Amino acid sequence: MQPRRDENPSHHDHLAAAGPAVDVHGRVVTAKRRAAARYRQAQHAADSRLATTALRLAVHADPAFGLAVADLDAITGTASQGPSHRQMNWERHHIEVVRAAAAGNARRAADLLREHLASVGCDPLAFRIAAMLRQPAGNNDFENLASQLPGCHATLWPCPP
Repeated sequence: MQPRRDENPSHHDHLAAAGPAVDVHGRVVTAKRRAAARYRQAQHAADSRLATTALRLAVHADPAFGLAVADLDAITGTASQGPSHRQMNWERHHIEVVRAAAAGNARRAADLLREHLASVGCDPLAFRIAAMLRQPAGNNDFENLASQLPGCHATLWPCPP
């Protein structure tokens, strides 16, 4: 039986082939490799709709993947149980950022994100989710952060219509 086309790792996604489950920057994630591959799709997503689809697939592949669960909850405004297994430090920091943003605490999310990015360098979903959920009342924290990010994922998602 031939795998579906969208289940094959692309030539750009050599990370799914072997070794531990990793994100787009090669950081180990506490997830199954198939879930990690879907998570990488979310990290590359051009908008929140595509990211949401990829995150749903990641959670479906590994319901205990706390990083994907937290991101999906933040984007969709839902609340789920926390992860059922241990996480890497960078994953815990990422989750803290997106949960602060989802709770409407834009200032705290920006401060946590700044600290998180100083540690990991780039985290496209933490940045985009926190920026997407920021309160529009003249808060330039996220625009300032965008100017400090590497070019790999420094763009915001377009606002939904």
